[in-house]
Amino acid sequence: MQQVAFTTDLNVLKSLYDKLNLGEVRGANVVLLDGEQPVGICRMKISGEVTIEELAIEKEFDDFSSRDFFFRTVLFKLSLGDYVVKIDKVDDRLKKFGFVENDGKMLVKSKNIIFPHSCGCKG
Repeated sequence: MQQVAFTTDLNVLKSLYDKLNLGEVRGANVVLLDGEQPVGICRMKISGEVTIEELAIEKEFDDFSSRDFFFRTVLFKLSLGDYVVKIDKVDDRLKKFGFVENDGKMLVKSKNIIFPHSCGCKG
């Protein structure tokens, strides 16, 4: 079973950062767990707004359903607050979650995050 959890455990973070070639541990980190095993990381910078800087999953666990679950869970947790969520690149796939393009970035107010069905149907 997969789950998502915030962690500051440097042993867990350092191991994942090394496996995923992410350099030095920094930011606020949420991990994707497969059972008890940490297999993915979402690194965020928090400074009045939340910037999702990296979302990476170990190759053997990185498929559409794991990536979709991880990203949607991170967005859900962020939707419980009240701030702007930013991703520093344009990606039209984010529009279905309520992100809009602005000056080469994708932005959404956390309270306006949309959770579409993965099948694309209307709920």
